[in-house]
Amino acid sequence: MSVVLFHKRKQLTSGAGRSLVRDAQPPLGRGLPKRLVPAALQPAARRIYHAAFRTRLHAEWWLRDRFERRKSAFAVPPARLRFRVGEDSRLVAFLEIGRRTSENLEKVLENAGCAFAEGQAVLDFGCGCGRTLLWLVRRFPEVRWQGVDVDGEAIAWCRSHFRGAAFETGQPLPPLPYADASFDRVFAVSVFTHLSEEYQRAWANELQRILKPGGVLLLSVYGEHVWRSQPEAGAVERGEFVFRTSGKLKGILPDWYQTALQNRACITTLLARHFARVSFQERALGDHDAVIAWK
Repeated sequence: MSVVLFHKRKQLTSGAGRSLVRDAQPPLGRGLPKRLVPAALQPAARRIYHAAFRTRLHAEWWLRDRFERRKSAFAVPPARLRFRVGEDSRLVAFLEIGRRTSENLEKVLENAGCAFAEGQAVLDFGCGCGRTLLWLVRRFPEVRWQGVDVDGEAIAWCRSHFRGAAFETGQPLPPLPYADASFDRVFAVSVFTHLSEEYQRAWANELQRILKPGGVLLLSVYGEHVWRSQPEAGAVERGEFVFRTSGKLKGILPDWYQTALQNRACITTLLARHFARVSFQERALGDHDAVIAWK
């Protein structure tokens, strides 16, 4: 995560404690220190920087699609879709992170005593263009895999290129197109790390709805080892929910899908309203903590 400057935009109050919403103020450009730009010109300079950043991204995606996709033995999504799932369009990163995430998911569930098993119905909530499912459908062909995401373009790509999984397009807020008690397992990797407090509350309730009795939700959050080094560490430690927004990704990522920082007590309180038991495995999903909740 890059180090950037922040200013507080507004402060909200909720039953879970104060929630801070912050606008990220990125550097004005390499070799151009912020202090050299007059304060009155900084908003315009940021807009120019953001526009240049987005233009560079589109050029990078074109180049990667032209030269990188030929190197993969898999059918892989275009660079713009790869970027949306991890802010990194490199093919090697897409494949390696997907492989590691699938292995980590398997290990987390085994350690929690609720491993993937033959005949289970499992949902990848926020599947994007299938970075993780690409590996899981090969590792566990006997599982009934499903994926859902708000990114209709990514879902269309998955439907055209995946075998062994079914896909649906969701909406930013519930409900999902599934009946009550449809799934044995639901996992959401790098989803709650980007949702506002309002959206997290809504989706925790909805994911509980679609789980079978005794079913398990596995999600990831930024752990203390991440938020402790951030400017808002004090707020997070006090139990405040911090939500960052980024101007440079405007038009690429929606405003409600940015960066969420919360401590363990905060996410536990949220999930305890809907689930019988909640446990944690620290740094079990790369830089994310794994949170396991039983219905």
